[in-house]
Amino acid sequence: MVRSVGTQVLIVLMNMATGIITARLLGPEGRGEYVAITLWPPLLALLATAGLNSAVVFRIRKVPASADAVAGAALVLALGWSVVLIATGAVLLPLLMKGYSASTVLFAQLCLGAVAVNATQIVVKQSFAGTGQYWFCNLTHLLPQTFHLLALVGLMIAVTVTAQGAALALFVSGAVAVIAVWPKFQRTIRPLLFKLRDAKVRSEIAALRSYSMRAAPSGLVTAFVTYSDRLVLIPMLSARALGFYAVAFSFSRVVQFVQPALQSILLSHMSGQGESAPRVHDIACRFLIAALTAACAFLWLAGEWLLGFAYGAEFTAAVHIFRLLILEASLGVLAQVTVQLYLARDRPGVVSTIQSITLAVSLTLLFTLVPRYGALGAAIALLAAGTVRWALLLGGVRAILKLPLPRPYLNREDWHYIRSRLRP
Repeated sequence: MVRSVGTQVLIVLMNMATGIITARLLGPEGRGEYVAITLWPPLLALLATAGLNSAVVFRIRKVPASADAVAGAALVLALGWSVVLIATGAVLLPLLMKGYSASTVLFAQLCLGAVAVNATQIVVKQSFAGTGQYWFCNLTHLLPQTFHLLALVGLMIAVTVTAQGAALALFVSGAVAVIAVWPKFQRTIRPLLFKLRDAKVRSEIAALRSYSMRAAPSGLVTAFVTYSDRLVLIPMLSARALGFYAVAFSFSRVVQFVQPALQSILLSHMSGQGESAPRVHDIACRFLIAALTAACAFLWLAGEWLLGFAYGAEFTAAVHIFRLLILEASLGVLAQVTVQLYLARDRPGVVSTIQSITLAVSLTLLFTLVPRYGALGAAIALLAAGTVRWALLLGGVRAILKLPLPRPYLNREDWHYIRSRLRP
């Protein structure tokens, strides 16, 4: 976990660097166009792997001898859904991007090929997590950001950077990253690719489908909750207003640098812990509450100066949006920890129900507040929906899982536990 968080710090720094570069080079309007182009491949990849990402970790931890079949079956399912969603996205984009030029919409449609790349990356990363190869799990997540930063710097030196050029750099970097980790994935996991006649693969396709069908509603809703603000804002706001919101949103995600590690490592660890899983969950919650409280206080006070220093003086206008999104991002991290507890205890359906309620609240508030308050209304809607989500998850811990709620503050026992678990 410590190594993974360290990796996430590097990823956050790289994302900040790429965000600063694109904001300063493109300005608010160009940054908004960049968001409108790059939103779709990661969103559709999440939809393609909804439920499957946690199913891969769960199945590999339960039947480690069948890791090759699990990985092969997962790739077949992920790529199959990717093809369906690429075709669907190509049809819907002209409707969802009405305020943008025909050339921008066409470019966004061509970029949908990155859906398959992103879905493959998710399966590879989760396969490494399931087999305990956390270094390569982290590397799979780190390399796309590394290559994207290098590509942006190269473009900045060689040519004038446009929104389309920055987007192309992002998607090509993701493909290069998958190619870079594939040899290790092939050697250690040995995925049984497209061997649909193999009995092990057929068995794992059935097992993955069973788990992922129950977890998929949660994954689908999580994806829509994650991107619901931009899905609403792209057709409703100008590119310039969207650019301000995008900078505030991306900068506020700095407090979520531990979330990918939580999703992969906590689920893998708790799935193998049995009755000790609640203790892992409670200690993680306490440490995160302490860390996030300190981070939110600092960013709330220093946010305006940091926005101006990093992105330029014109982006300080987004400070009020930024402050609300910091709180929303922190609640998202805490909620994600509790989600892993439900998944580790084989209760993905509960998470799906709570996520569905959260999505309904989020969309209702977005459509109500955005027309009146613009991007600030979107931030208010997300914060309210995030509060509802974590409250429902905690309520379910007692009512459904029959476990006590975690103590919110740290004590000496927690520090002793962490020291006992650290490895040199």
